Parts: sequence; C-alpha cells; structure tokens
Amino acid sequence: MRILTELGSVTVVAIVLLSLISVSNSQFTSADSINPGVFALDSKPYGSTYSQWAANWWNWITSIPQENNPVGDETGEKCAVGQKGPVFFLPGTSGGKLERSCIVPAGKALFLVILDAECSKTEFPNLKTEEEFLKCAKDLNEGATLAATVDGVKLKDLEKYRVESPMFNMTFPSNNIFGQKAGPTVAKSDGWYVILEPLSPGLHDISFSGSVLGNPVTGTESYTTDVRYNLTGK
Repeated sequence: MRILTELGSVTVVAIVLLSLISVSNSQFTSADSINPGVFALDSKPYGSTYSQWAANWWNWITSIPQENNPVGDETGEKCAVGQKGPVFFLPGTSGGKLERSCIVPAGKALFLVILDAECSKTEFPNLKTEEEFLKCAKDLNEGATLAATVDGVKLKDLEKYRVESPMFNMTFPSNNIFGQKAGPTVAKSDGWYVILEPLSPGLHDISFSGSVLGNPVTGTESYTTDVRYNLTGK
C-alpha cells in the first residue's frame, strides 16, 4: 500500500508540473513582445493563426448583405450582426471617419481590421495563381499608413502586423457591399490586423485608421478608413 501511495503522489506531482508547463507555454506563445494585451503574430488565438482569422474575417463581412453590413454602420447598432465564436470583429469604414458604440460580450477577443484588401476571382477573373492573387491584394495596399490606440495607449510597430490569408472560399450574397455578382468565389487577402485579448468589463475606447495614397501605375485609388469604437464590455 505504501508503494502504491508513493506512486500516486508522484503521479499527482507530475500531472501538476505538466499542467504548469502547459500553462506557461500557452502564456509564452500568446504573449506579444511588441504590445501588451495583443496576441502575438506567431500564436494561435483560439486554435487559429492570424492568417486563418483574416480569412474568417473576410468570410464574415462578405456574407452580410449591404443593408445589415457593419462596414456601412454609422452608429454601431449593427456591431453584433453575425458575430459568432470567441473573436469579435471590429471593421473599419468603407471610406472616411466614423464613431461607433458597441456592446462586446465578456470573454471575447477583439479583431481590429486596421487596413486590408482582398482580391477574388469574381472581381479579378484573370487571376490564376496564388502569387497573382497576393500581388493584386498587396498592390491595393501600396504606401499604407497605419495608427491605432487602445484606451489611450498607442499600439507600436503596426507595420509588423501585416498578414496574408491563405486562399479561401467565400460567397457573395445578393446585394453585397462590393456590388459583385452573387455566388461562390475564391480569394486571398493582405492586411494589417491586431487581435486583442478579451478586455475587462466596463468602458473602453479603441481607435484605428489606415490610408493608401493610390498609384496610377497599378491603378489603385486613394483610400482612408478612420474609426473610433466606444465599447462596453459585459
């Protein structure tokens, strides 16, 4: 009995140590060395990479018809439309400056869409290879400027948060925000995204902006998005 008891104690100690190591590793891989409170670029928030979350973001925002789409929302009343899972998407604007007020459920991480672009087969039917899709998206982001603050604290080195998605499937609904023909397509995106760890309950102020000057050589147009979110965490 004594031997079994000792073995049981050792087993318990081993389990505890393994649990501590697992927690320590989890904290280490998710901690961002650039900005506190931000998931690191090489982490997997809730089991998905930044790259996959970028594809998830595009699938979410593209699936919502124009009349209910949060991108065109001027007040924040549509913040929660279609929001599912552990990450709450915070889009920019379709151009210009807006201020929105939103309620965010407790425990939700926040996905900040500072500036990005996608190229789909529907919009650019001549694209064939993944490299061509990526070049198309990057050309749309040429010469970008970026800024973001969380509760008055400026996020640093935002240029390092540039992420390309994998090739992904998405479907344009009728009356979509892109004005494209409804139906399935494939796409790839390029952009700057920040995933914030869940905020504490209460009021929070998040602002971010991005702009591109446009380039007549590539045919891109100038564009600016600037948004302030007055968030209530519950």
